[in-house]
Amino acid sequence: MVKLDISINFCVFMLFIYLLEFCYGDVIEVPPLNINQQDLLKHLSLRDIKIDFPALYVFGDSFVDNGNNKVILGNEDAIGGGYLPFGIDFDGKSTGQVTNGRIGVDFIATVGGLPYPPPIMGMSKIDRKTISIGFNYASGSSGLLPQNGHVLHKNVINFFQQVDLFENSTMKDLKGTFDSPKKLKKYLSKSLFFIHHASNDLGVTFEVEMKKKYSIDTYAKLLIKELSKQLQRLYTLGARKFFVSNVSPLGCSPYSINTIIHSGPCVEETNKRVSLYNDLLPDLLEKLQSSLSGSKFVHGDIYKVFQDVFESPESYGFKDVNSLCCIDKNGTRIQVCAPNIDPCEDRKTRVFFDPFHPSEAMHFLWARRFLKDSSICSPINLIQLMQA
Repeated sequence: MVKLDISINFCVFMLFIYLLEFCYGDVIEVPPLNINQQDLLKHLSLRDIKIDFPALYVFGDSFVDNGNNKVILGNEDAIGGGYLPFGIDFDGKSTGQVTNGRIGVDFIATVGGLPYPPPIMGMSKIDRKTISIGFNYASGSSGLLPQNGHVLHKNVINFFQQVDLFENSTMKDLKGTFDSPKKLKKYLSKSLFFIHHASNDLGVTFEVEMKKKYSIDTYAKLLIKELSKQLQRLYTLGARKFFVSNVSPLGCSPYSINTIIHSGPCVEETNKRVSLYNDLLPDLLEKLQSSLSGSKFVHGDIYKVFQDVFESPESYGFKDVNSLCCIDKNGTRIQVCAPNIDPCEDRKTRVFFDPFHPSEAMHFLWARRFLKDSSICSPINLIQLMQA
């Protein structure tokens, strides 16, 4: 009877720990701007781990663009994050990140002991030859399909063009940096390739153009096929460690809930469309890992990160899940931030900064959950991928 009581008590204790970790949320203050690797690891309760990887290469859309569109489109374009209030919490500098401060990949770079990977379009040809800590190729409004990003802007860099830049610019420079193919191969195999794409394909682009041409089932398969093609290109070029995020619930963005007639808190038609694509992604990554020797593909469920916050915002430190923080010109809550107007003061407790994009606080949440939380990553979390 005593042994039975001990077993029951132990099970109750473990259930309590599980509930604390996964059911009651995660409230951690956004760390200071210039925090170093060791202090950030302590901040994340990751004191006793060692992380050492040489480079971070980022591909994607405006969720992870840190300045490419600012170079391409200029300082007056909101999609390039080229003016305040974008960057108001980044030392008051509009760096090209479409939020108030840092984006998720900035925190990931710091955890890895690296500086923020510079935007490839902001680097001169000479500077590109001297950098081996990685680059950011992401471009806001871009898509997986070659034609998609151009629905919103003609000059954005779609995924295949981002991979082109890696192949035709970065790889050529890296070959001159390393004195042997063996050393370059090892460097690439240890580097992290982070991909966040398909938001624009499944959002505005589908609504404006693609739903006239495709059923959503056919369209989702087409996106997966293109993603697979470009991931295999990166593998052929030497990449081995891939972290691939799915798409967030676009139907819950301020833009969607203020432009599309719906019942309930979110536009479920849009979220179902996103889910059709998201449901195909894990199987693709499993197949790629099984067929591409030496590769590691990790799936990050950013949809669930947002879903958890929407279901229990206060558990994650948020008070407002569906209002934008910056001010648009007409007060419609569907347009981009107006230039040089102070945003809300409570941005640390808001999920969204503008009608489409998360706040720095939300970026920090999805980054740290990717890093630590195996319940939203498969088959391992991001920290484990970095260490692999």
